[in-house]
Amino acid sequence: MKALINPLGARMARSGAGSATGSNAASLPGFRGICRSSRSLALVALLALLPACSFLPGTGPTSDAVSDNATASVRSSTALPYALVDVSPETIGFLSQPNLVTFQGVFPDKRPKPVQVAGIGDVLNVSIFEAAPGGLFTPPTAAGARPGNFVDLPAQAVDQQGNIRVPYAGEIAAAGRTLPQIEQEIVFRLQKRALEPQVVVSLNQQHSSVVSVLGDVNTPGVLALNSVGERLLAVIARAGGPKHEAIESYVTLQRDGRRVRVLLARVVQDPRENIFIRPNDVVYITRESPTFTALGALNQNVFGFNSEISFDTETLTLAQAIGKAGGLNDQQSDPAEVFLYRYEERPLLQKLGVDTSRFVYDRIPTIYHVNLRDPSGMLLASGFQMRSKDVMYVANAKVVDYYKLLTLINNTAATTSNTAAAVTNVNTATKTRW
Repeated sequence: MKALINPLGARMARSGAGSATGSNAASLPGFRGICRSSRSLALVALLALLPACSFLPGTGPTSDAVSDNATASVRSSTALPYALVDVSPETIGFLSQPNLVTFQGVFPDKRPKPVQVAGIGDVLNVSIFEAAPGGLFTPPTAAGARPGNFVDLPAQAVDQQGNIRVPYAGEIAAAGRTLPQIEQEIVFRLQKRALEPQVVVSLNQQHSSVVSVLGDVNTPGVLALNSVGERLLAVIARAGGPKHEAIESYVTLQRDGRRVRVLLARVVQDPRENIFIRPNDVVYITRESPTFTALGALNQNVFGFNSEISFDTETLTLAQAIGKAGGLNDQQSDPAEVFLYRYEERPLLQKLGVDTSRFVYDRIPTIYHVNLRDPSGMLLASGFQMRSKDVMYVANAKVVDYYKLLTLINNTAATTSNTAAAVTNVNTATKTRW
């Protein structure tokens, strides 16, 4: 940098000295043109070297500095393989369906409510009735004091083998059985010993039919299910309700080794999703607002808004997403080049006619292309369903690159002209002073 500045300063000094001695060469038009050309070339070279100067402002190391100072690196020039799909009348039928995972679709249990059964750790009450006094459990002396001729046994806890013990009946299998089934088993065991026995079994304490409600609820914990059956929203309500809005909360239900995740707002709006809870289910509430990222020639990027935008609804179309991003920038965008990036499942791409044999994984990088210059393009965008974490990108019009180049040249020329004028002023001031 100094090597470039010093010759320029020396040239200026010599020019000033020549003027002081009354030389007429500087006044010749050709000579002045050569001087101006030399100054312009020198200034352009100076501007070209400015980015390399370490004292210029910056927010961090340059890419060259990062690459040159790496102790070890793994570099690759291989492009990520992806599928490119035009959103067209042939493909919109598959893309217009919301990708909604439902509880009723994964857990297609059509029973109106779960049947309550006893489990290990439950405590049962057992009452035995006989037809007349003087039987096995009701001696004659107690007949007048015990109307109905019955006896209440001590509370029986279902042991680790799943059994309870009833006098003269022995061990009764209880775990996995309904209360009426346990009653019938006890009656069968006592019918040859007691006088026409009848048995009533009721639940004293419930420890096996429970559900765990965790996550973003006000009072998480383990809840015992009641005998009439409880639905999902009732269980969430018993846990104090969600901490956040339904549109921002997801419900994950874990049952029999399977996990299903559904937006809470959908459960509230669709009664079919409010399914019955089964014993040992795990319900987990998490807060996650569905969002998409908007990049490129959009008005919201020009205005400096955040590029990550919330759905604020359960389903969102591409046309609505463009509207949320402020619409296409009229001075910059190419309406024919609207793209949407996502990882798509292999079966769907096969339905769209994509040859997926070249892809290794089942989640395939996919770019969807929409042409909004086509009169039907906006209709297709109105049917295209967005998903959470989608990336929408609107490309610049090709003329924008030329405009950028012309702007750069114009700015460079203006800067050069201003610098040359400053040099001339310095020369003039030097002549005047000396």
